[in-house]
Amino acid sequence: MAVAELNDRMDVHIGTRVPNPLLEEFGRIVSTGGTSRDLVTDSATLALEGFATTEGRARRISAEMIAHLQAAGRAGSLGGVPCYGVRVVALPANLPMPSVPTRYRFTATVTADLRRTT
Repeated sequence: MAVAELNDRMDVHIGTRVPNPLLEEFGRIVSTGGTSRDLVTDSATLALEGFATTEGRARRISAEMIAHLQAAGRAGSLGGVPCYGVRVVALPANLPMPSVPTRYRFTATVTADLRRTT
């Protein structure tokens, strides 16, 4: 759902894997777990990664991902799933990825309170 939301809002490709062939700029979302907030709400933890050929642009992609997810949380729907809020756990930080040495990578972490669907 977060991938669909960000692909609708951003001008770079967002996925769950590093694209092959490698794009100049892209974002990646990885679910890193989370907790059950209550009987019907899960608090998913998402790692957001922005990749680009320049450090500033990689940071910007990561920050834009946060902003769009927070906006979706305020609107009450994230990728069509009821969302009760998005909290930033960690702001964008430079964390190079050895397997993608030609791109800068900035990572951030958010939690999204989502209505349980299954």
